[in-house]
Amino acid sequence: MVAANRTGRLPEATVTRGRVRRRFAAIRARLARGGRDRGASAVELAILAPALIFASLLIVQFAIWFDARHAALAAAQQGDLVAREDASVNPGGWQGLAENAATSYYRGLNTSLISSVTAQASRGQNGTVSVTVQGRMTGIWPLTISETVTGPI
Repeated sequence: MVAANRTGRLPEATVTRGRVRRRFAAIRARLARGGRDRGASAVELAILAPALIFASLLIVQFAIWFDARHAALAAAQQGDLVAREDASVNPGGWQGLAENAATSYYRGLNTSLISSVTAQASRGQNGTVSVTVQGRMTGIWPLTISETVTGPI
């Protein structure tokens, strides 16, 4: 603590009005600079949060689509295998057997990625057979999944 002189006033060297004014001006300037950025991170989060959520949903949707496509392809390959074996032996009923094999194989995968799965077998040119498995993908955005496998008889 600073001692007062004989007149009861504080010494001039320790406290001056100019020094106090300069100090308050520096504090005001610092607060004015820092005050402009207040709340900026909350605004940035409010702007970026929907974009981050949308990106996450796209990643999940891509994973569901990829898995559903793979399941449909596996079912079509199983149906095509049966069609290739039975097309020459059973010329009248191989299509029903191939379609049944594809749909039952998909049901055997025990997945619910695709709803209303249908299989269609057809005979192509040059002694080939094709099996197409298609259905509606369950997910955030429902898409139609269709996979076709073609092979020689």
